[in-house]
Amino acid sequence: MGFKHILVALSTATFALAASPVGTGTWTSVTASFDAQECAGGVVNGNTFKLPTSPNGSTSGSGCSNGHLRAERRYKNDYTSGVHQFGGQFQITSMTGNKISLKQTFNGDDGPYFIMGVKSNGDLYDVEGGATIASGVATVGTTVTINTIHDANNQLYDVYVNGKKTFSTSAPGGSFYDKCGAYTSDSGTGAITVIWSDVSFWTQ
Repeated sequence: MGFKHILVALSTATFALAASPVGTGTWTSVTASFDAQECAGGVVNGNTFKLPTSPNGSTSGSGCSNGHLRAERRYKNDYTSGVHQFGGQFQITSMTGNKISLKQTFNGDDGPYFIMGVKSNGDLYDVEGGATIASGVATVGTTVTINTIHDANNQLYDVYVNGKKTFSTSAPGGSFYDKCGAYTSDSGTGAITVIWSDVSFWTQ
């Protein structure tokens, strides 16, 4: 196999990773619509999510009551039971901020349950608990594949980064849905521009 063919094969494998579920068992694809949420100067433009350095003071719009910088998609994949998987790829194209949420699993009863944030050094981390999910993987210009599996029946939650399970935690009961994009944490700041692509959902 020539060098060119090897590159094509690797490119195809990377794409397949994002479009395919991880973990064990049989997965069924789920189609989920979404609403765009913009707050305090955050902008959603197709698959691109952009936050400025600081909020503009606005608290109008969906999900904007706290005035935090927000540019997200709220997916309408609500569930209370079963096993559910999110998959997608993101690439940060520019970032001068720190501690910015990229993906959330939201508990409609109690607020955000799981928030995956990125630090200025490229670390992915659990905003709620502080644990590192993956070190240095989310640098500017690098494409990262994220899968999360939520077993709502057994209250388990796993995170896979580039196809490898890197984080596990227990989950509460409740009603859940997913978000992705960009959102500043309580101690976070902009700016950031991030592109999410190939977002998919599955269930068992």
